[in-house]
Amino acid sequence: MPGMSRFLLRAALAVVWLLIVAVVSVGGAGLVAAMANQPGTPARAELTDESDAPAAAALDHAQGELVDLTKDVERLGELGRGALTALVSSDFATLDAAVADGQTLAQAIDTRSAQIREELALLPGTGPNEALVWSPDTIQRRDLAVAAVAATGGLEVAWARLAAGSTVANRLTVLLTDHDTTAGKAAATGRDLKFAAALKILATAQTMLDQAKTLRDALANTVDVTTLTQWIDRNVEYDAALANLYNATIAGKGKVTKAMKDAAIAERKARDFLPSNTSGLVIILAEIGRGGLNQAVIGIEETRAKLQAAIDRLSTPASAAPDAGASGAPDAGASAAPGDGAEPSPSGS
Repeated sequence: MPGMSRFLLRAALAVVWLLIVAVVSVGGAGLVAAMANQPGTPARAELTDESDAPAAAALDHAQGELVDLTKDVERLGELGRGALTALVSSDFATLDAAVADGQTLAQAIDTRSAQIREELALLPGTGPNEALVWSPDTIQRRDLAVAAVAATGGLEVAWARLAAGSTVANRLTVLLTDHDTTAGKAAATGRDLKFAAALKILATAQTMLDQAKTLRDALANTVDVTTLTQWIDRNVEYDAALANLYNATIAGKGKVTKAMKDAAIAERKARDFLPSNTSGLVIILAEIGRGGLNQAVIGIEETRAKLQAAIDRLSTPASAAPDAGASGAPDAGASAAPGDGAEPSPSGS
C-alpha cells in the first residue's frame, strides 16, 4: 500500500539518521578526550619536558647542597653533646670551646640555608604558571626541598641563646663559689685583727659580686633569676656591713665607739639573712645550664631528622613511592618532608 510504504521509508530514514548522529557523537567525544590532556599531567608529559629539564638540573644541585647541610647540622649536634658532657664534668674550657665552635657552625648553616632558599626561589619556570610548565614530580621535588631547608630556620638563634645561657650559668657558679670562699677569708683575717688586710680581701669578693650581677642580667633573658638576685643582694648587703664594721674598728683606734656598736649590730643582722651555703644555688644554676644545652641538642637532632627525611624522599623514585602521582605543597609544619613520590634526579643522587 502506498501510504504504508511512505511511513516505513520515513521510519527507516529516521533510524539511519539516529545511527549516524550516534556514531559522530562517539567519535567527537573521543576526539575531545584525546585533546583534553593539559600540560603538567602524565598524559602529556612531553608538554613539560622542556621546562622540567632545567628545573631538574637546579633541583639536583639543591639536593646536593641539602646533603652537605645535613652533615653540618649533624656536626652541630655532636658539638652540643660534647658541650653537655663538658658541663656535667665541669670542664669549662672544653665547654667554652664547644660553644664557640657551635656558634661559628650555626652561622655557616644559616648562611648556606639562605643560599639554598634563594636557589629554589629562582628555579627555571618558577611563577604563577608552574602547574602548566612543570610536571607534578618537579613541583613535588621543589616543595620537598623548600620544606627541608625551612627546617633549619632559627637554628643559629637557638644555639646562641641556649648555649650562651648555659655558659653564663656556669661562670656564675664559679663566681659565687669563689666569692663565698673569698669572703670567708676576709672574715677570718678580720678575726685575726688584720682589718686593713681583711678590707682588701673583701673588696675582691665584692668585685666578684659585681661581675655576677652583669652575668645575672644576661641570664635574665632566658630564665627566672629571682632566687639568684636575692642571693646576690643579700651577699652585697653583708659584704657592705662587714666592710663598715672593719672601717669603724680602724677609725676607733682601739676604742669601742657607737659607730662600732651600730656596725656590729648591722653585721649580725645581715649575716642572719645569708643562706647557710651556696650548694642549692649552684645546683640551680647547673640545672639551668644543662637544661639549655639539652633543649639545643634536641632541637638540632629534630632538624637533622627532618633534613634527612626530605633527602630520602627526594632520592626515592616516583614510581616506587605510595603516592607517586600526587602533587601539591607538603605541610612543612608537620615535617620538613611530608608526602611521598619525589622524582629521582638524573644524576642518581
